[in-house]
Amino acid sequence: MTTSLSRVLIPIDVSGPLSLGKALIETLPSANTVLLGYWQIPDQTQSDQARDQFQAEAKRRLQAVADLFTDRGADLQTRLVFTNDRDQLIDTAANEYGCQSVLIPGTEAPPSGTSRGIVLIKPNADLDRIVATLGTLFDEGDVELRLFHVVESTNEHLDDATEYMLRGLADRLSELGIDRDRVEWEQSTEGKPIDLILSHVSDVDFVVMGESTPTVRARVFGTVQSRLTNETEKAVLTIRTGE
Repeated sequence: MTTSLSRVLIPIDVSGPLSLGKALIETLPSANTVLLGYWQIPDQTQSDQARDQFQAEAKRRLQAVADLFTDRGADLQTRLVFTNDRDQLIDTAANEYGCQSVLIPGTEAPPSGTSRGIVLIKPNADLDRIVATLGTLFDEGDVELRLFHVVESTNEHLDDATEYMLRGLADRLSELGIDRDRVEWEQSTEGKPIDLILSHVSDVDFVVMGESTPTVRARVFGTVQSRLTNETEKAVLTIRTGE
């Protein structure tokens, strides 16, 4: 599978009225977007049966979202699927289309000013791929990024090492076209990691994460991601590892 750093999969639930945030959608002008509309059906229902009954409405809702992208000149592909396994569908589609990132749009209204994102940094994530993808997606425009790392130890040497890591990542983003004054970094040791993360997302418009497990199902719907989507209205962009 050949992946593209600019190719983003966006799954959209079209089985009900749409309440779609545009905070991140409006900041991805160079992204090659795959818009995956899905209609969740009960296990005992056949997809053909649901398609016959709901396809017209599902297409209308998916097209309404697609128009948000095409109106901005986005390079867009769309696909509509009736499924009883959303997680598996997203996993399969991300692989099939070679998507480097998966975006859960959230429901928050777009910002009135500069869009701001927090990038959650874990040393065991594919940092090279995260930096390269961010550089591809955000080198144009004025998006501001905060690199954030939770230090789970008070070891002074570890603090120095992670500070060096964060400074290095910020410098590399600058080399890829994101102005250095649009990137800041922060590390914290005060509290449980998930609680710290939730407290720091309140003043940003979207969250960026790198995967640390081998399937989209785990990384998009894992503990941190699930709490972010369930307890906030933020868009969440998950960057996949390389092959």
